[in-house]
Amino acid sequence: MTAMISVKVEGPVGLDEPQDLLEELGRETGLAWRLETAGQKGTLGGELAVTMLEALLGGVAGAVVQVAVQRAVDNWRGRRLDPPIVTIVVQPPQAPQPARDPEPPQPTQDPEPPQRSDDPEGS
Repeated sequence: MTAMISVKVEGPVGLDEPQDLLEELGRETGLAWRLETAGQKGTLGGELAVTMLEALLGGVAGAVVQVAVQRAVDNWRGRRLDPPIVTIVVQPPQAPQPARDPEPPQPTQDPEPPQRSDDPEGS
């Protein structure tokens, strides 16, 4: 089962800072992280308002990886004079949906009504 872990950085960051955090997260966790920037251009220097870093977790590595991610984020924020807000979110794996039984077939109606055998004319 696979879960996803996301690190969201809100606020202005320098051009190299998302890449620095990406490398720090990779070193600490051993996971392949995906960098995505969103939102608006921040300041005159071209900083971005929101940066997302995401990685997939396999098996039961969740708690260990969370500690490593927090350590990487703390190290990265510690190098900044004015660190941005960082949020770490772990999305648990989706439980497989139980298979549903197929719908029972609906009875079909005969196009002609059945004829009765007790008809007096014997037809």
